[in-house]
Amino acid sequence: MLTYKRGNRRIIADYKFDDIYRHYKTQSGKNCLDKKTVRALYKEIFDELIKAIVLDNFQFKMPSNLGYLRVRKKKVEPKLLEDGTIDTRVMSMDWKKTKKLWEKLYPELTAEEISNIPNKPKVIELNEHTDGYRFMWFWEKLTSNIPNQSAYYLEMTKQNKKILSQSSKQNELNFFE
Repeated sequence: MLTYKRGNRRIIADYKFDDIYRHYKTQSGKNCLDKKTVRALYKEIFDELIKAIVLDNFQFKMPSNLGYLRVRKKKVEPKLLEDGTIDTRVMSMDWKKTKKLWEKLYPELTAEEISNIPNKPKVIELNEHTDGYRFMWFWEKLTSNIPNQSAYYLEMTKQNKKILSQSSKQNELNFFE
């Protein structure tokens, strides 16, 4: 089995649950719930919100005029280069199938040795189950009134990306382009 070490996270959260709970506690005073209950409520609320966005095509209007959070679809078509090869930069790789292919082609090499091989074959994900569409989380900032909107972006957690991916394979989802 090939294993590859993941790098450090690109995004470090500025505010974590403990910071949010501390703020909630100062605002609520003696009437606040314990931390365990608030964490369970947050988890339940956000899980249901993500399910509504993914499964019901719900557009979540974020508070304070931050815009909308939704899923959009994009048609991904392979492009041919002048030399007749396919431009794979716009295509997604199926890394699970690619790693299996590499195990078959290079059985005696380690993962580190395989990573040093130039121009290895890669398996491209064609998204046949969605007719060539790719689904992605999208922060629509058209209705947002925050200054310097282009400086901000939203990176969903791995768990939320996985929910979207699994749902696209199991259900017939229809989102706006």
